[in-house]
Amino acid sequence: MDFKIDKPSHIFALLLLVLSILLVFILPVATFIILLDHPISLEDINISELTAVINQFIVIATFILVPVAWYFIVNKLSFKGMLSRMKLVSENIDKAFLWGILAAILIFITTFVIELILINGFGVKVEELSNIPYLENLFSPVTLFFIVAIQPVAEEIFFRGFLYEKVEGYAGGAMAIIITSILFGIAHLSYGLTIPVVIIILMGMILGYVVYRTKNLYSAIIAHVVYNVTSLALAFLAQHLTSGSALILLR
Repeated sequence: MDFKIDKPSHIFALLLLVLSILLVFILPVATFIILLDHPISLEDINISELTAVINQFIVIATFILVPVAWYFIVNKLSFKGMLSRMKLVSENIDKAFLWGILAAILIFITTFVIELILINGFGVKVEELSNIPYLENLFSPVTLFFIVAIQPVAEEIFFRGFLYEKVEGYAGGAMAIIITSILFGIAHLSYGLTIPVVIIILMGMILGYVVYRTKNLYSAIIAHVVYNVTSLALAFLAQHLTSGSALILLR
């Protein structure tokens, strides 16, 4: 194990990791619990777009900087070594691209089928399946498209790159897929919606599986970005055609 408790630099890296856990996991869970007791409507959310953008980019920076700091300080890796450990490699990039597109299609199909079952079979309301209205309330369309295209890259680096690599080294690929998928879902609890989180966990498993099969993180990045951007585009289109959309963003 590379981490040594008696090294100040390693303690610093550990503190960064703990702060990322507080921001990415503990804060969403706390927010979810608060919203369960005191639910709020979209009209009650009074945050400026600048504040929302700053908060979003703090999260994006965390997803990228924490893995880089850990690999550099604790594992003593070069930048090329970091990319290799996170499977951000150019080998078989054509295969990764193909798997990414197929994974995005599979995610769309999975989402569509689950939503149909929940809406038609269990009477779940459309607004309980989507976090898009919350995002639209915070960001302008241009800003939102930019965020949903950029943040998936950072998320994949953190979840299917950094965390996946660490768990895989101790417990194998299957456990890495399961654990990172659950953590991925927990990170999306801040909207106060339960069903999207369950679906996002399933989608995280699809993304984890393509990384496991291709040994290339670009496959998950491509799938995540394609799904997010397409989902948002369809959501905006649906606003002009229907009263709402049930597509779920992975963020």
